Amino acid sequence: MNKNLRYLWLLLATVLGFFVGGKWNIPFMAWIAPIFLIRFFRDSDKAGRNFLLMWLASAGVAIVSWSGATALNRISPVAEPILFLVFSLIGLLPYVVDRIYYRRFASSFWLTLVFPVAFTAVDFLSSSGSPFGTFGASAYSQSGFTSAMQIVSVTGLWGIPFLIGWFASLVNYVWESGFKVTRLALISFGLLTLIIGLGFSRTLLKSQPEQSAVVAGFSLPDGKSHELIDQLQAKDEAGFRQTVVELHAEQLNQIRAMAEQGADIVSLQEGAGIGMTDQVEKLIAGASMIAKEEDIYVILPTFDVEKSPPENVVHIIDPNGDVVLSHVKYGGSMFEGSLPGDGVLQTVDTPYGKLSAVICWDADFPNVIQQVGKQNVDLLFIPSNDWLGVKDIHNSMAAFRAVENGVSIFRQTGLGVSSAINVYGHEISRVDTFAENTTGFTGIQMVEMPIGSVNTMYTSIGDALGNVMLLGFVGLLVGLFFTRKK
Repeated sequence: MNKNLRYLWLLLATVLGFFVGGKWNIPFMAWIAPIFLIRFFRDSDKAGRNFLLMWLASAGVAIVSWSGATALNRISPVAEPILFLVFSLIGLLPYVVDRIYYRRFASSFWLTLVFPVAFTAVDFLSSSGSPFGTFGASAYSQSGFTSAMQIVSVTGLWGIPFLIGWFASLVNYVWESGFKVTRLALISFGLLTLIIGLGFSRTLLKSQPEQSAVVAGFSLPDGKSHELIDQLQAKDEAGFRQTVVELHAEQLNQIRAMAEQGADIVSLQEGAGIGMTDQVEKLIAGASMIAKEEDIYVILPTFDVEKSPPENVVHIIDPNGDVVLSHVKYGGSMFEGSLPGDGVLQTVDTPYGKLSAVICWDADFPNVIQQVGKQNVDLLFIPSNDWLGVKDIHNSMAAFRAVENGVSIFRQTGLGVSSAINVYGHEISRVDTFAENTTGFTGIQMVEMPIGSVNTMYTSIGDALGNVMLLGFVGLLVGLFFTRKK
């Protein structure tokens, strides 16, 4: 093969990589890019040098396409690039294992399973136990491709990278045979098509349960969060208190107004009820009074800055004015310096079905949110607060939690995308605060929300596939040891 043609495959994989996950995600590109990266590395004579080229290309793509998606750039301008350098290095391990097996054994159909097993195992290993949750997992590249997203209702996130990896490996198998499609290859491509087809069929199922509720939400005015943080950092307690008093009064008026417009449930963004301890308690009392007077439920997130550590909590207030659920945020608490929650999800039965609530980063941990499916929650609230670089990425991750657990999700977000998502991952409502031009409350939603859960296999088997792939990867590594050249 012409040596220069190898570098064309690397160039194609690199260009396609800009559209895999990240800011410019196009789901189909995740299926194509690995094909060329496998081809490039398998055909490389100098493995060390070409691995370095792959690493630099992959890291460069990640640094550009995921720029600003993590909070690390607020710590140091080099922290985020270093993170992507490390994760890009880890992410290339499957290509190394695949190349070694390809070089040691004669071309055989069973070799098509080496790359998908390694690819899935590394993805699972890098996401499981990470303090960042599953942020960056390969499956999220299929956001918007709802037919592929349905796979997670059975396998969790890990079925998607396996299928993507297997597809790339199968194409290379056919490529190496001079594009002669064997019976086994044809059956395998047919199986992949069938799985996606079944996913598409699932999206056509009835998604509107017998009951629904009008759910409304709103986020803080543009710049208000920064104003409050600046006052805290400047130790301007008097100014902070005054700003909070005015903000809380406006929020209570907005809750009442939405109730009068027909809302059955009103949700606010993460940290909307920021304040000193006495101010937070007063806001809860005010929201309770409105809930009782207007006969509504209120999803009220509060952030008590006076307590040490600060407490980031979401409350559900019922029409009797009682706080029937209080959940402390657990995701990312070590980075935010807030009180860590226990990760145990609570539920409350209502005329609108079983409700639950978590906060923002919490939803990045599928093994915890799995409790929602196990308890047959009908509607999950995720009050959140994002930023420009992560707004679309983070919102799309929530849709996978809906599909995994067969639950509708209402996500009210400050500085980001607010959305309502049904059990199959379809967005019913979407509001981007960065696309708005308003001086008042942002991210306003008023949605007739489908209420009802759908049973999924994921709630029973959890991350079983990920663990199986991990065992398979260990087996591949052991196999490398026993088949090494003497």
